[in-house]
Amino acid sequence: MTSSASNPGYTGERHPELFKERPAKGNKPGQLSRAQLDEFYTRGFTLVRDFFTKEELDAVKADITVKVSELADKLYNAGKIKDKHEGLGFYHRLCAIERDFPGANIVLHKLSTLPPSFRAIAAHERMLNLLEDIVGPNISFNPVWNLRTKTPNNAASTVPWHQDSGYFDVESYNTLIVTAWVPLLDTNEQNGTLQMVPGCHRDGYIAKHTCCAGPTWYIDLDEDIIEKEFGVDMAKDPVTLDVPYGSFLLFNNFTPHRSLNNRSDVVRWSIDFRWQRTGTPAGLFGLKPTCEVRRDGEPDFRPDWDSFDSVDRNRAQLESMARDESAADEFSAVISGPWMKKWEIVNHNKHTDAFEKNPEGWQPGMLHG
Repeated sequence: MTSSASNPGYTGERHPELFKERPAKGNKPGQLSRAQLDEFYTRGFTLVRDFFTKEELDAVKADITVKVSELADKLYNAGKIKDKHEGLGFYHRLCAIERDFPGANIVLHKLSTLPPSFRAIAAHERMLNLLEDIVGPNISFNPVWNLRTKTPNNAASTVPWHQDSGYFDVESYNTLIVTAWVPLLDTNEQNGTLQMVPGCHRDGYIAKHTCCAGPTWYIDLDEDIIEKEFGVDMAKDPVTLDVPYGSFLLFNNFTPHRSLNNRSDVVRWSIDFRWQRTGTPAGLFGLKPTCEVRRDGEPDFRPDWDSFDSVDRNRAQLESMARDESAADEFSAVISGPWMKKWEIVNHNKHTDAFEKNPEGWQPGMLHG
């Protein structure tokens, strides 16, 4: 097997200009306070409390419930499971399905089309008001969004230290991409909340990652490298963030962060959404564009979600690697993609093996979107 020792994802470039503060623009519903904006720019993240209504998140949970039922039906009809566990609720049903069919949570994680309630958050008026103060009045939704299906004690859903741009193409390294991490229950250290390392984002710099952590497809940013490159103490500087239901974490693509193991007995559901200034690189290696969600001076503007969802991100990744159709098995728990070409592969597993079956399916230009 081969490994990319050249680390083409590491460019050494720095973009501190991305974090030049913008003044608050008034009192639109949803906008951050001055203190929250200051925290976002100085620490690289801020907790936005009590943002969503019960009705808004109930709709999200209802859409996810439909997707879990669809997955259970498919697994049952294919003879993969003998019990659809229809009597279990939102926080327990996927746990039972996962026990019967290990990898079910990964299959659901690969959801590629935005359900209606997800679209509503992606173009949420209060959310876009908030984002205006950071990316400006012309806002696009990034194609990298994820439903996190974090079942208990599952390595596949425990994400190691990384910077989000470690997954994006290098053309986007000069782009500020803002993430809202929205949990669907109160999150804490017990059930696998996020940890952040404050202040490491301010130079707009992506450190060297490696691929891939443990049995997963995740890239990894070593704690020694974080300490060396960003001058922090990893024994005391990381912040564990409890996020109440209805609230969310707002952070950027340069802030090192990770998720903790879920040591509870329920699914720690969450969704991460991303936005950026319209016209800046999407970061997805040219496989899928952004979706414009707000246009300055056009209050009646509406996103074209149908066009956005017409491109299946996961299938595009498979096709770009010239993968055999068998790799597109709807029950496959294997995930691989272009980020694996960016970083040295120091740990091999089924995900990297799938990638390395055809590493030449990736051309150098694909690293530049």
